[in-house]
Amino acid sequence: MTGGNSLFNSVILDIEEKINNGELKEGDKLPSERELTRAYEISRHGVRQALTVLKEKGLIKITPGKGAYITSYNEDILTESFKRVVQKYDSTIEEILEVREELELSVISKAISKATQKDIDELIGICKEMDQVIDVSGFLESDLKFHKALADSTQNRILAALVHSFFEMTEESPFLLTKYTSNFLDIVTTAQKQHWIMIEALETRNLDLAIQTMTEHMELFKEEVDLLKLNNINFKEVR
Repeated sequence: MTGGNSLFNSVILDIEEKINNGELKEGDKLPSERELTRAYEISRHGVRQALTVLKEKGLIKITPGKGAYITSYNEDILTESFKRVVQKYDSTIEEILEVREELELSVISKAISKATQKDIDELIGICKEMDQVIDVSGFLESDLKFHKALADSTQNRILAALVHSFFEMTEESPFLLTKYTSNFLDIVTTAQKQHWIMIEALETRNLDLAIQTMTEHMELFKEEVDLLKLNNINFKEVR
């Protein structure tokens, strides 16, 4: 059994290495199961197991009747991984928001020194769009766009990818809580003012102002969670 597992893993590792070094590129078709069986001297069952794992990792897509093809990186895969972690550990909204706050503070801190004028102009453009939005879904869409652009301005691709995926999973949840309150417009107004202050902090390279504003921004989410609890509303039901 150990030998079988070793062969099975060797297929996965070899194909992953070929993808990483560029030998296999997006859209390339893998050899057929029969050809892979011969090439790796492994059973057809082992090949299918290896292909299943590669598919779950988001490295290939399998089209019935056509074969397996190399896929491009997709942030949705990372997002789904975050979701599985949250579900596995039955994470609370407080735990999720704690991680989000750490990510936000890290992003704004790095953006202060790394954001280019082009990055700042993009954020200004998004904020101007948000000034015109009055509905819930429109605000949430623009808010997510703003925070993703802010993450991109760190010039750290790994951090940006992490932030994009985590925010995709969590962004709607906190502000959707406001549907249960009468002060949604007040919260949107406050959040939007904070977005503009963040831009001001980036333009003036004011780290203290940036951190203070982002901390206050996250407090909006925490206040909504507390309000839910006061009204005996289960956050998991909201989700």
